[in-house]
Amino acid sequence: MLQGEIQKFQIADINNEGEGIARIGNERFVVFVPDALPGEEVTVRMLCVKKNYGIAKVLKRHNSSDYRVEPRCAVFKHCGGCQLQHVEYARQLKLKTKTVTDALVRIGGVLSPNVMDCIASPSKWGYRNKASLPVQSADNEKFKAGFYRRRSHDIIKFDRCPVLLPKLESNVISVLEDMRENNFSGCGKVAAGCKSGPVRHIVFRTSKYISESLCCVVGNRDLKHFEIKKLASIAEKNSASINGFIYNKNISAGNFIWGDAFSTISGEPVMHEMLDPYRFSFEISSFFQINSEQALNIYKLAAEYALQKSPANILELYSGIGSLTMFLASGAHKVAAVENWMPAAKYIDVNAADNGFDNIIKYAGTAEDVIRGLSDKKFEVVVLDPPRSGCAPDVIDSIMKIAPDRIVYISCNPATLARDISPLLSCGYDLLVAQPFDMFPQTGHVETVALMSRKDK
Repeated sequence: MLQGEIQKFQIADINNEGEGIARIGNERFVVFVPDALPGEEVTVRMLCVKKNYGIAKVLKRHNSSDYRVEPRCAVFKHCGGCQLQHVEYARQLKLKTKTVTDALVRIGGVLSPNVMDCIASPSKWGYRNKASLPVQSADNEKFKAGFYRRRSHDIIKFDRCPVLLPKLESNVISVLEDMRENNFSGCGKVAAGCKSGPVRHIVFRTSKYISESLCCVVGNRDLKHFEIKKLASIAEKNSASINGFIYNKNISAGNFIWGDAFSTISGEPVMHEMLDPYRFSFEISSFFQINSEQALNIYKLAAEYALQKSPANILELYSGIGSLTMFLASGAHKVAAVENWMPAAKYIDVNAADNGFDNIIKYAGTAEDVIRGLSDKKFEVVVLDPPRSGCAPDVIDSIMKIAPDRIVYISCNPATLARDISPLLSCGYDLLVAQPFDMFPQTGHVETVALMSRKDK
């Protein structure tokens, strides 16, 4: 098989990137075919041919899969934000259950993992409470803002986005229009004849249950006085729907959005959300789950797992603003909550006080540093909700030294979940259950709550 060759394939499977899979030659060679679904016969051109796999482009689809639906987004095939809009929802849930199962078997070494069916999101569209848009000066536009094209840093210009909360989508449209009218320029890729501007990203957040919103412009330098005045006028124009307008200076290289310096242009830098029965305060850069409805379901189940047998002491790692912490504190004697990002960590104490808890001890620092100092303490339960990259090896080592009765691991990446629990399985723990949740409908991502128990318990 050669690059550029025309082939006809029967699509047998689909991966979590929404790509159809054809297996050739006793399944030893795999071809990934974007926009092809199981059961479809397609004529393709081979775009890339490697030793064990290839990538192909559909030239003609000879029939349509029973799973195929019409995407709601006009740029679905190009934007990297969603991968599964063309797949009917029940099939999306089955795919996510399979993704978790396959990772636990292949990476975690669990022979027959007890993976439950993926729990559907209460809202399949209009659920996302946060949008982070990179900004460039590119393609003859001084201010091109949107989401990245699949597998690139080219921007697909924002028009509409059906997975955003409606108010959030409205705020994005309004502010982007105002930024263009005020002649702001993006940085990064620069269009011919244009000077690089200061704007790197614009980040928006909106509450689902409380009518509050924030907007933050992230730039690569201090703003000039006239630029601050322009942002203040944009903030004033949008003040009815956006409570706070913030500027963040980030001069560092790399893809991490935030710098250390925040300044409030207008309104308040803090917003609020309700996850019944608790009320939370947080800032624009604080971690908060992007699907508030499903976050509530996840936290209730994680707390149920953690609070079995009424534990005296719980260690919670990667606590963010303390959103899960409150649910844990409702049934434990003490909760030690660990968070490294200070714009989030400072709200653990605030949210504990606002919700009437005095049994939460905050530790500000990295999970690996703090847990190392706590490894001689007694915790019946360890709860962790790390980023997509998972835990540092030192964190897993320290958990094994603590030897809690139970471990509750919340993960947004099945691969790193499986990687991290593997040494725990080899050190006297059983994986009792893994419960996937669809936190991110229309995408290939899945959230999982895993419960582990020490065998001698």
